[in-house]
Amino acid sequence: MEQLVTERTHELREANQQLHQGIEERLEVEESLRHSQEQLYLIADSLPVLISYVNVDRRYCFNNRAYEDWFGKPLTEICGSKIREVLGEKAYEQIEDKIEAVLSGQKVTFEMEMPYKDVGLRWVKVNYIPHQEEEKVIGFFTLTEDISELKAIEQIKDEFVSVVSHELRTPLTSIHGSLRLLNAGKFGYLGDKGQQRIAIAEKNTERLVRLVNDILDLQRMGSDKITLELKPCNTADLISTAIETMEELAQSHNIKLGATSDSIPLCADPDSILQALTNLISNAIKFSLPDSTIWVQVENRDTDILFQVGDQGRGIPPDKLESIFERFQQVDVSDSRQKQGTGLGLAICRKIVELHQGKIWAESTLNKGSTFYFTIPKANIGQNRAKKPSKTPFRAFCFDKRQ
Repeated sequence: MEQLVTERTHELREANQQLHQGIEERLEVEESLRHSQEQLYLIADSLPVLISYVNVDRRYCFNNRAYEDWFGKPLTEICGSKIREVLGEKAYEQIEDKIEAVLSGQKVTFEMEMPYKDVGLRWVKVNYIPHQEEEKVIGFFTLTEDISELKAIEQIKDEFVSVVSHELRTPLTSIHGSLRLLNAGKFGYLGDKGQQRIAIAEKNTERLVRLVNDILDLQRMGSDKITLELKPCNTADLISTAIETMEELAQSHNIKLGATSDSIPLCADPDSILQALTNLISNAIKFSLPDSTIWVQVENRDTDILFQVGDQGRGIPPDKLESIFERFQQVDVSDSRQKQGTGLGLAICRKIVELHQGKIWAESTLNKGSTFYFTIPKANIGQNRAKKPSKTPFRAFCFDKRQ
């Protein structure tokens, strides 16, 4: 019995020692977690962005210190409140569909005007990131960045570009016309060297005119000075006109144009859709090899109509498939001079498609070709979008080379 008691006592001492060791390790882990949590809170509070976590009931479960500065309220009043209560009814109505999307598991990014204290509204960029456990959304993180200064700078830049472009257009048009007359020999022959210089000057002036026109188009579309003239039309007529418009340019590059399209009815602004098509076809011509084919196709889908413009050119690197739709973006920096592009054609296409509430994207394989897609919804597009009347008519389409 004494031996059993001794052995049992020894076992209990070892178990007790292990228990103490386990408790110490757990305390160390808890202290480490607490320290890490404090560091995360300090980092979150020091960042100049609004960071929060919202549960499925749309209540704030965490807010960093920036919320106090933004709304002029203590965190104890904000945390635990519903989004609707903090932002207000008007702002909440703008983001309700975004919240539905993130709670369904989608990442959402958007821009909006958000109430700032009691002094008005400020522009913000918002990111919603869903939080999932076992494939079920239990909440979402929000990152909100103040972009009011960027918006103000962008507006100043657009106004400056607009003024400069308008001031440049008239003299450039006059210079271009005079150079064309000189190059055509209307004022006498200037000699081989002189004619060569005039031809170069005319070519560069034509490029400047295209650039100014493109900048003005983008500026008007971005400032809501364009109103779409939605009317019944059909895809066969649009594609036929686009092919006829670009036929001469394609022949000069020894490229064939092909199209397959049924007469699908749609409600759209035919002039702007035509401009998008001609821009994409012109772009394909510039980057296609001689003796290749460019095709234009249309697909009638359930909720929209899908337009496709494909080529057999050099292709686009994967990291450029998104950026090429930005202003002044080229696949290669030398393309602007070699291909005589302005770097605005695809940005104009994207803006036209967005005004129709559609989507535009590209798919490409290097050294095999690229295909550009854009969709036009079948619904009564533009019904809920009020635009200011356009003071300047929308240019129907471009007959020149564009990027």
